[in-house]
Amino acid sequence: MTKADWDSFFQRLDALPKGDRVALKRAVGTMLYQADGRTVRIFYQCLPYAVATWQEDRIFAAACLHCLWDAEVKRQPIEQIFYQLGRDQDISESTGHRLETLLDVSWDEDGFMLTKLVRLIRLAKSKGYAVDCQQLLEDLFYWNGKKQSVQRKWARALYRKPEDSSDVQEGE
Repeated sequence: MTKADWDSFFQRLDALPKGDRVALKRAVGTMLYQADGRTVRIFYQCLPYAVATWQEDRIFAAACLHCLWDAEVKRQPIEQIFYQLGRDQDISESTGHRLETLLDVSWDEDGFMLTKLVRLIRLAKSKGYAVDCQQLLEDLFYWNGKKQSVQRKWARALYRKPEDSSDVQEGE
């Protein structure tokens, strides 16, 4: 799948009638196999044809999360939101604890990791942030990678202090 295919998928989600978007929004935190028939129909009508079966749960999660915000809302990558939340003294410890727990969990069919992720995203939404769910989807595809590059990227965004950050990344 190309970036253009994913752009098209998220544009189809944005173009859905309000009732269909609400159905997906209500399914936030639900695995695809647990969703009701209407929600499954809406999802598959938007889904690109050439998608591997193992990706469908992750795509469904990102699609439902995407519908938490209106189509015209400006969205940010989740790691940028974590960085900003980490600077907020009122919630940085709570956010850190939630992210710590999430970093130790792999994506499985039981939906446990999704539940933890949804809690973090709802916290971000309550603070006025909107997650770029297309970027989130890419992260979810690589979540179970052996090198845990996504987990390290998210942890770096939340825990790295501004004076520690550097634009130079050697060895990557």
